[in-house]
Amino acid sequence: MAKVMISLPDAFLKKVDRAARAQGRTRSELIREALRTTLGREDARWRSWKEALAPLRDLEQQWVGQWDSADIIRYYRETRYGGEDRR
Repeated sequence: MAKVMISLPDAFLKKVDRAARAQGRTRSELIREALRTTLGREDARWRSWKEALAPLRDLEQQWVGQWDSADIIRYYRETRYGGEDRR
């Protein structure tokens, strides 16, 4: 196992040590677990974000040039204020 040297502010290191003691762990165990949790969430978040965007990107390709947002806004503005329905 490799060893890594990092610098932490004194007050933060005291919090780390208190948390480690409270959980019955060593400082290294606590920091390793915190990094595992953070990196695991980050990987999952990027995976799910990319997966969530995929269908939207497909829709975007279908919609490009198919409608005019200004026309839709104008339609709702005019019908809300008593204008005629142009459709």
